[in-house]
Amino acid sequence: MPHSPPTEHRTIVAVDVAEFTRPDRTVADQIAVQEGLYGVLRAALTAAGAVVDECDIEDRGDGALILIPPSVSKSELADKLPDRLAAEIRRHNATHARPAQFTLRVGLHAGDIRKNANGWVGNAVVQTFRILDSEEAKTELSRSGQLVAFIASSYFYDEVISQDPGSAPESYRRIDVSVKSFDGYAWLRLHGGRWEAGASPPALVAGPAHDDVVVRSLFPADEMKVLEALLSGVETDRLPMLVRRATRARIPLPRFHSVWEAFLNLADVNADSDGIPPAIELLELLAEELGADTAAELTEWVSQKIYNLRRTEQRQERRESRNPIPEQPFLHLMIVVELDAIDETRCVLSFWRQEDPLEWPPPRGGPYELAVGELERRIDEVIVKAESEWSDQAVSVALEFVMPRPLLQMPIMAWRKEYGSGYPRPLVYDYPLALRSLERMRSAHWHRIWRMRWESAVDDTPSIRRIHPYGPAEARENPIDAVLSESTWVGMVMDEPPSAHPDPSSGPDALTAALRAGVPLVVWHPRASAEDLRDLVGRLVTGEGGISGVPGRHRAARLAATEDDLIRNLVVLLDDPNRKIGPGGPPPPTSSGGLE
Repeated sequence: MPHSPPTEHRTIVAVDVAEFTRPDRTVADQIAVQEGLYGVLRAALTAAGAVVDECDIEDRGDGALILIPPSVSKSELADKLPDRLAAEIRRHNATHARPAQFTLRVGLHAGDIRKNANGWVGNAVVQTFRILDSEEAKTELSRSGQLVAFIASSYFYDEVISQDPGSAPESYRRIDVSVKSFDGYAWLRLHGGRWEAGASPPALVAGPAHDDVVVRSLFPADEMKVLEALLSGVETDRLPMLVRRATRARIPLPRFHSVWEAFLNLADVNADSDGIPPAIELLELLAEELGADTAAELTEWVSQKIYNLRRTEQRQERRESRNPIPEQPFLHLMIVVELDAIDETRCVLSFWRQEDPLEWPPPRGGPYELAVGELERRIDEVIVKAESEWSDQAVSVALEFVMPRPLLQMPIMAWRKEYGSGYPRPLVYDYPLALRSLERMRSAHWHRIWRMRWESAVDDTPSIRRIHPYGPAEARENPIDAVLSESTWVGMVMDEPPSAHPDPSSGPDALTAALRAGVPLVVWHPRASAEDLRDLVGRLVTGEGGISGVPGRHRAARLAATEDDLIRNLVVLLDDPNRKIGPGGPPPPTSSGGLE
């Protein structure tokens, strides 16, 4: 006979979300309910005297089995758990749309059980789930308007609840239970509904089922009037950005024409996992954007609401992790090109379109397979579509081209957009353009040193003294990879354009050395002398924004240049490690058709 595990006496709590799979609940709603359930359980158990980490909890999809150690008083649990569960469910429901609200059935029992490799077993566990599935309990909860149905076993009621007036034994009534092989009775208490002062509690009598959960509105009518007066005259060019940040970009939303319209829509959106509703987060973000009087009123209102929801700690965590929106934020459109492994006349185009200046990475767009010669026209389509999506944003945009080494010589600064208009417009007229290395993006083992070099350049605005002058071969005393190992260098000027396919036998390759050493800035020119390049680069690296401002200064210099000015053909490769895609690079193409 196999050895039987020893018995352990536990208080057994089984919970089940009522009507978890009802038709109006989407998968997203079910996820919100499940996350809310565990938040409710943790808070309620803690308040009832249990240490959650010391309890054994088994997930049951739409419910859970919770085994509470003997050190936790059963009478204290029976006394405090009903009120705390009802309060936490009410708090969850007040911050979520109707399909993500829930009510709960809770089975209470105690007994000796055993634990094997597959979980906890024993008649006490079986009996707890049998009384939890009582049809009478389900029916009464559905039509009562209450939030929680407590179903106590006869043992738990007789030995714990009935012995302690604080557990409100008079609020329980006996019900018959016949589920599978179990025929017996249990004790039912419905709890957590709301009624007006002086009114009688909802009676346990037959009547029409309630479809809606009775909860206190998060935004009562009198508060809505005050908020409407505050928000109706408010305007901000950053509204799309604030809405995305308030919802953490979890759901697609329409474009809103006013702050008040945005608030009304977000008032129906579920709270995030930390319990802070996106409508309240929007008000907090608006307070940071607006003038003193309105900001002070909004901040006071938000503070009181957060306090009522018991989310003060979560609000502080959000504040500490929130990056302020820059005075002059940029959105980035990263365009990534990958050459076909066999035919270098073919490539794969992918793009990452940013919607919030402080969120990265955004979702991937594409990819599309095409000929290299079609890149400019296809990228035009990507940019025009992106501009349509950004039409309600008053934010500057920068373009980044992540290119494989053989395509680094493509004349990106001369590319144009809006070919469909018949009068294409140079990209440089509208955007700072940044050239980036696909080779470095994909080489995760180079990223640590790259980030170190970048941060040293940002912390200490680089001068021309930190840009290495990589001169002609006869003037070189040491291999370039050895020279660039010195942490001083954050940039390098090449004396000639990099080879598309360098020969490893010909000595150190300057571009590869720079990428491996983490040097973020590499500059070259098809015909300029080293002295001329030195002067051009000196003007680019100094100025507001330091090294990250190089693309903007390059654009400004190019727009001001004459036709034969050397700046027009200067190639600037600048890699910011804060905007990366995964180390595997863009995924394989899923379509060879046009841009949808």
